[in-house]
Amino acid sequence: MNQKNQPGVSIHSGFPNPATDDTITSLDINKLVIKHPLSTFFMQIEGDEWDRYGIFSGDIAIIDRSLKLHQTDLVAYWSESCFIIAKAHNLPIDTAIWGVVSTIIHRYRP
Repeated sequence: MNQKNQPGVSIHSGFPNPATDDTITSLDINKLVIKHPLSTFFMQIEGDEWDRYGIFSGDIAIIDRSLKLHQTDLVAYWSESCFIIAKAHNLPIDTAIWGVVSTIIHRYRP
């Protein structure tokens, strides 16, 4: 497999070159994951129901209330006394969806 076909990330390593410092742009987590700031909310995942999908207790779900719902989305909805995360296609028709999960933030090392 050649290097063009390998998945990965862009990482700068080695001794920094002072002449190129102004060409490196920093990542802004807000710009990367929050597309609609006025309709975006954060919720912390509790429990192990989503472990098999790589979503673990303590992870942060970013909920965007402005996104149009797709049947494959994870959504947040209010049930009695708390928010629940579920797959949109598994909900009863009359469920009031609070927002769409747009991003999950998972700490690699707590």
